[in-house]
Amino acid sequence: MRIVVISEEITSRPARGLLVFLMHMCRYLSSRHDLLVLHERGEPDPDLDTRRVLKGRSFLSRELAGILTGWKPDLLIYTPASGLTGLGMLKSVLLRRMAGRPVIVLALQARDTGKIHRAISLWTAPDLILSPVREMRQAMDDLRINADFIMPGYDPELFRPAVTETKILLRTRYGIPADRYIVLHIGHVKESRNLQAFLRYRDWGPDIQPVVKAGDIDPVWRDHLRQAGIIVIDEYTDDIHEIYQAADLYFFPVSIRTGALEFPLSVIEASACNLPVLSTRFGALPEVLEDGGGLEWFSGVAEIPGKIEKLRSGAVDTRTKVADLSWERMFDRYLTPHLKNLATLPGSRAKDSSP
Repeated sequence: MRIVVISEEITSRPARGLLVFLMHMCRYLSSRHDLLVLHERGEPDPDLDTRRVLKGRSFLSRELAGILTGWKPDLLIYTPASGLTGLGMLKSVLLRRMAGRPVIVLALQARDTGKIHRAISLWTAPDLILSPVREMRQAMDDLRINADFIMPGYDPELFRPAVTETKILLRTRYGIPADRYIVLHIGHVKESRNLQAFLRYRDWGPDIQPVVKAGDIDPVWRDHLRQAGIIVIDEYTDDIHEIYQAADLYFFPVSIRTGALEFPLSVIEASACNLPVLSTRFGALPEVLEDGGGLEWFSGVAEIPGKIEKLRSGAVDTRTKVADLSWERMFDRYLTPHLKNLATLPGSRAKDSSP
């Protein structure tokens, strides 16, 4: 099958969950299909066939149209960097018109749908929206646009529990205290991540040391966290699994829907390393993961000390919760069946199919 993957940014050194998803999806597809990756910025895997051709907000260019018509893909997969906003919806339609082939859009974050989405749907639409966001899928269904579920996974060869000796070595490598109970968060250092919850960490226990491994950084928040005694690791590393393996507990305080992917990749990865996890009931997490066995939900900061104490003294088996969520299995289950179905469609949009 000949597949074109399109996104504004694709890189082999991702610092955001969306880019991690794209990297693994491209690797999965290139091992099974004839893949072409089109992008505007980033440094994709050198083994991929990539072209930096996207320009401007609309994607309209003769170069892009020429590639799509000349390469003759069976289908396109478009992942808007900013989610399925009205502009992202419009771009997906333009890509479909230029290629004359079915288009799948990946909508991995919650975004409001409104008049622009409805107006476009009256004219044409992507053939399929894949999203972990229940509200997004329902909104597409209301617009008679086919939608289905997809979610991220993890690499089971990298994200594994660490023995005590390994944990000590990793703490030395990353400048993390060996004699403290490490509460870790991985993600953007921004207001939308609710990192102010960390500022009361001294109420959580006398030996607790928070560590934040930063993706995108707001320098004001980085300095604020460091001044409060929180360790912020802001250097890029290809070995992010080692940061998890150096920790004792994973903390996910995000409450704003636009603050992370609907199914946060970091919660999957932390669970794969068999860390106890304390999280808000964010996005699709409660739909896929059951609490207990080292996973606890919290609603307000007053609950955090008691929840941490419970996780420290209880049995942990979070790896079992995500045992079936490897990247390969996720793409096998939620992506490949749609590829096979859509690749056989003619250029016209398929209607009235159930998600």
